[in-house]
Amino acid sequence: MILPPALGPVTGVPWRPVALLTTSGLALLLVVSAWPTASVAGTIAAVGVPLLAAGTAYVLDEAASEAVAATPTTLRARSLARLLVAAAIVGLGALAMVLAAGRTGDSARFGVVTQLAGLVLGALAVSAAARRRAAEPGDAVAGGLLAIVLVLAVARPLERWVELFPSATGQRWAGSLTLWGTVALVSLAVLWVATRDPLD
Repeated sequence: MILPPALGPVTGVPWRPVALLTTSGLALLLVVSAWPTASVAGTIAAVGVPLLAAGTAYVLDEAASEAVAATPTTLRARSLARLLVAAAIVGLGALAMVLAAGRTGDSARFGVVTQLAGLVLGALAVSAAARRRAAEPGDAVAGGLLAIVLVLAVARPLERWVELFPSATGQRWAGSLTLWGTVALVSLAVLWVATRDPLD
């Protein structure tokens, strides 16, 4: 397949883990959109969203980092091309949540997209920062993300102050939206700095 030169770096994405985690996360979110009023729909969404985010943790992996570092393409340009893959994953997850909201008329499901954006940008920022020391940080970042989300969802250490993963009307959304919006903004700043070329 011939890609435009700007998308050339996308060929280096480790597609197997990206596809596996994205497919798993999307399957769960599609279950939520098919049966949005099921009693476990919120729990299923709380599992599907981190799986999608874990899939994006791999898009910045560069197995051939030494070879591509010698090319005239900057680190930021290579990263931006790969971030298109992450944007597509977020778009698919958002579409699944729009379908769920449309079936129930519950606009609260749109808030799950903020959780998705925060987790995805967080995973990408950590991957980009870790890529400075390791060419393929995807395994560690994805595993760490899933472990942290699991602990936060089960132990609920912040429940007193904020509900991290609300999914329906009547839950405490204000704190969650503020938290995930802040995570997204901080992660964007980290991502911008971490994708800067070392000589800049």
